[in-house]
Amino acid sequence: MFRLTLVTPTKKIVTERDLEEITLPAFAGELNILPGHAPLMTTLEAGVLKYKLVGEPEQKLAISWGYCQVSPQGVNVLAEHAVSVDEVNPKAVAEQLKNQEARMATESLDDIEWKKLELEVAKLKAEAELVAGPTRH
Repeated sequence: MFRLTLVTPTKKIVTERDLEEITLPAFAGELNILPGHAPLMTTLEAGVLKYKLVGEPEQKLAISWGYCQVSPQGVNVLAEHAVSVDEVNPKAVAEQLKNQEARMATESLDDIEWKKLELEVAKLKAEAELVAGPTRH
């Protein structure tokens, strides 16, 4: 069986459930994984993660960053932060994103603070995308 385990440091989202398909925001772009995929290990970027468990509708989460391991047995995802659409307050996210982007444009930050802020902005953008749905061009 091809199984999914999806966890963060503070919660277990999916544990050893049969998986049909998962789409991940990998460091080099979107990665779609189906049963039979070649083994791999990759880092994940902030974005929307989509997965479909056997017999269930597709689920979507906004993640900040993490790691993904694919083996013949399934997919293990370790995300630093993950929220479902029900856990996101669109107005609060929009306000926080506006404030953090303003900080990036106006404050003088050292490299460490810049990287923290950059990660926070990416996380907020993923949450905004999750509640808004995909942008069409």
